[in-house]
Amino acid sequence: MGGESHLARPEFRALWIAEAQSVAGDQLARVAISVLVYQRTSSAALTALTYALTFLPDIVAGPLLSGVADRFPRREVMVVACLSQAVVVGVMAIPGAPVALVAVCVALEAAAQAPFKAAQTAQARVLLGNEYLAAGQARLTTLREVGQLVGLAGAGAVVALLGTTPALALDALTFLASAALLRFGMRARPAARTASVATSGILRPDRRRRAVVSLSLLAALTVMPHGLIVPLVHELGAPTWTVGLLLAADPLGLVFGAYLFCRAGRPRDSQHALIAPLSLLCLGALVFFAVRPHPVLAAVLLAASGLGAAYQILAKSAYVELLPDAVTGRATGMVRTGLRAGQGMSVLAGGLLTELFGSASLTIAFAGVVGTIGCAIAGFVWHHGRSTVPKEAVA
Repeated sequence: MGGESHLARPEFRALWIAEAQSVAGDQLARVAISVLVYQRTSSAALTALTYALTFLPDIVAGPLLSGVADRFPRREVMVVACLSQAVVVGVMAIPGAPVALVAVCVALEAAAQAPFKAAQTAQARVLLGNEYLAAGQARLTTLREVGQLVGLAGAGAVVALLGTTPALALDALTFLASAALLRFGMRARPAARTASVATSGILRPDRRRRAVVSLSLLAALTVMPHGLIVPLVHELGAPTWTVGLLLAADPLGLVFGAYLFCRAGRPRDSQHALIAPLSLLCLGALVFFAVRPHPVLAAVLLAASGLGAAYQILAKSAYVELLPDAVTGRATGMVRTGLRAGQGMSVLAGGLLTELFGSASLTIAFAGVVGTIGCAIAGFVWHHGRSTVPKEAVA
């Protein structure tokens, strides 16, 4: 009951609902922008490039803008980010807007996510404390996964029904609603990093932080099956319609894993002890693709990998616990950027290795072997050092 009461607090509820609106807006924007660009240009290449711009700018904006979440009040950072996204999406909604202008706006809207996500993670810790942070992050992660599962289909229906301009205008309204909800649903707090605490922004080397960050970054390998899903289905002799089912297996597993392992009331020591074993399940399940499994077994393996992927929520929360509040935004933003970059490189490497091996199954299994070895090493370091907390985090 205590954990649920923390998650039901009005401020965290405002943060949660704003995230729901943001996820809905993201899916709506991606579909509408793709349709808009293809209608204007009839170019598949430009359409794909514009869609990629919804992901790529975050890799640059992360290192540059995540620190804003520590230097300025986090509520205001999130509000300004939402308002900025509303403006640029509103510009895209202008009938006849040049494609080049649309592409620039897409990049700017994606870049605004970096300070927003950094401020969101740091603010969740302030609202929930270390005790309930994992449960709060699990709720936000579940929301994102479920939203992405159903959002694209729903967004496609909205765009087909209303058209691209009204759909983008509706997207802009979701960001305005999120800004209002955050502004009036959360109380004002000062910036975490001021002149008086500037020295706490220097993090001393710590093996536990490095271990838990390594575990978080190794999760980038789990997106490789997503990039290879079509050749994998062909290789396994499955019908084309199974592509969607295999893609859904991983996030469904993660939703169940978040519920089982990250729920409120589970002791933090228990959560910390689960990080290493779950990471081995997450990456180890991919190793069994070496036997070129039946499509049903492939779905089970992907679901098992998703179940183990709940370790990412626990690892993220554990990492935040090891940070002083003054650098939480910047530090978590850098890790998020590293993960996004790793996901992109993982998909690219997967394509190249599949050409080399001549098999998508073997490529996925190879990624699983590399990830399992990495998780075993990092998990060993984490397990033997998790009983203490860095002095600057306590401060």
